[in-house]
Amino acid sequence: MPTKEEVGRRVRMSRFRRKLTLKDVARRSGMSATHISEIERGKTSPTIGALQRIASALEERPAHFVEERDAPLTVLTRKEDRAKVFICDKDGRVINLEQMNAEPPWAALRVFRATGKPGDRSERAPEPGELVLLTLRGMVKVTVAGEQEYVLREGDTIQFQLANGYAVETLGEEPSEVIGIGAAPSRESW
Repeated sequence: MPTKEEVGRRVRMSRFRRKLTLKDVARRSGMSATHISEIERGKTSPTIGALQRIASALEERPAHFVEERDAPLTVLTRKEDRAKVFICDKDGRVINLEQMNAEPPWAALRVFRATGKPGDRSERAPEPGELVLLTLRGMVKVTVAGEQEYVLREGDTIQFQLANGYAVETLGEEPSEVIGIGAAPSRESW
């Protein structure tokens, strides 16, 4: 069983990942911000009921905060250990991504690699968070908030908020390869 300090650290990291204040979590959970702060600082252990309310407010499983697991401070992901991730875009098209990093419980960032054939296009719905895209090969058009269009060529980067959604389209006759680095509360953000 994790210590009360570890439970508090996990609560705080989940709150930070979602860019929520103590007052936000208090409002969502029906608890006081002072009590949540005491839990985060390891000054008190939450009751089962309190932990369930906090978990609901943070859109986490209650077990996330109390399950036994080793959480190393450094995680190395070898090329052969990268995960293949399949998600659907806004229109139901399947997007094939290679996740470049592991997801330790404290992680706030995800790094992925996406390739596209000429004409491939995917669109993601709005959600909280931010994303950086780096074009390694080819040319892509990134449309942010449905109207702001940016053409990225090899070596170009773009950083934007996910709040208004975005779309990526491979332009030209060559395939594209893009690295994305993102922080978002949802695990299905990319």
